[in-house]
Amino acid sequence: MSLLASLSIAGQSLLTFQRGINSTNKNISNATTEGYNKETPVFQDLPKSGVYLNKIIRAFDQSLFNRSISLNQSVNSDKSYSGILNNIEDVFNDALGSGFSDALNTFFNSINDMLIKPDDLATRSQFIANAKVLVGKIRSSDKALEDLKQQTVLKVRDQINQINQITEQLAKLNNLIKTKTLDVESSNEYLNERDRLITQLSNLIDTKVVFNEDNTVNVFTAKGFGLVVGITNTQLQFETDSNGNAVIKWNNTNDITKEIQNGELGGNLKAIDAINGQLNRLNDFATVLANVFNKVHSQGYGLDGSTGLNFFGIDPNSSLSKIDASNIIVAIEDPKQVALATNTAYLNSDNTNGKNLLALKDSIGGVLTSTEETALKSSLNDPNNYDIIKNSKFSEYYNSQLVAIISSESSRIKTQMENNQFLYDAITEKMKSLTGVNMDEELINLTKLQRSYQAAARIITVTDELMQTILNIGK
Repeated sequence: MSLLASLSIAGQSLLTFQRGINSTNKNISNATTEGYNKETPVFQDLPKSGVYLNKIIRAFDQSLFNRSISLNQSVNSDKSYSGILNNIEDVFNDALGSGFSDALNTFFNSINDMLIKPDDLATRSQFIANAKVLVGKIRSSDKALEDLKQQTVLKVRDQINQINQITEQLAKLNNLIKTKTLDVESSNEYLNERDRLITQLSNLIDTKVVFNEDNTVNVFTAKGFGLVVGITNTQLQFETDSNGNAVIKWNNTNDITKEIQNGELGGNLKAIDAINGQLNRLNDFATVLANVFNKVHSQGYGLDGSTGLNFFGIDPNSSLSKIDASNIIVAIEDPKQVALATNTAYLNSDNTNGKNLLALKDSIGGVLTSTEETALKSSLNDPNNYDIIKNSKFSEYYNSQLVAIISSESSRIKTQMENNQFLYDAITEKMKSLTGVNMDEELINLTKLQRSYQAAARIITVTDELMQTILNIGK
């Protein structure tokens, strides 16, 4: 072999090992970089041409990645949903003083206090004060839920903006990946960024990802609406309906709100439904309480002989025509107008109607006529709520429908979240073992490559010395 051929082979090897060293140094530098996939240089011996860097393989397992994306969507949905369920629970946490179970019991118990001495204005005044406390608690619960709903809807709006930004970046990245297929090192950088963006997207929404042969991706919603197809992304639009609920549209046409189940967005949408359900149950509670109490109260007489008066009314500032949790007020200010009597001859001592009011604590059966029941049920968000109260008590409805339902759902989601988190962590660890950088391994590879580089450099040095010697002999 000629000296020039040896010099060429050594020079080619020198450049090859330098690229290998650069690749290994890149792995070491990114050992703690989130989302970085290690690269492995693959060398090939070429006859009479030395060593050639055939390719740089990026560690990646598509099946594991898809599994991690799916679990990540579920985990983030559970976290978002669980957090808001906790907030709903806090609204009805009697231990923290935010619920109204105690206020409800005190309200009915204060009726009993009036029965002992019907003409005592002090106990009557205390009853009105307790009623106002109950009404205040009901309305503050409604306000807290409405505020929580509004905050969650705003989160949905912000998440839609984030999703649109990510899909726009993915579409641009697809274009770069297509045009940089021959640049291995740049291509791997783009693929790492691609996977990072897909992971970010899975934090927000449940998607299906299709990997193309050219390493670009197409991204669809769970039901098949394209978010990124090739180098084009389709925007999602955020709107609100007449009830203030979030509405999400694809390409300004298709309403896909109900189809989004996972990711933070899916969790928040489920939370809005949970808040609406709680608001409906709370409003029905207030409507039934006010209507049956008003029916009994209007049949009695006050100390001043007044009759036909409703005890609960509608806030004058409300635009609604029915009493609910948002507008219920105590309509009577004068304690003499609390209707405890049924016999006008004994207004100071008769407590018969007061006993009827107290009886509502345990049962509302027989208070309304069938026609009145039908009309009341038609005004409720869920007619079954009337039947639940009628077949139990107001306090039991409070505990079973306003406390237990949310508590049970919160407990279920927490268990589900823990299970999904365990699976996600397991998949993540497995992916890290495959794609993560092992410093011991990289240092060994670096040492080998440096030795190979030094050997190639030594060949060049020796060959150069031989050539100088030959040239000198020729002189």
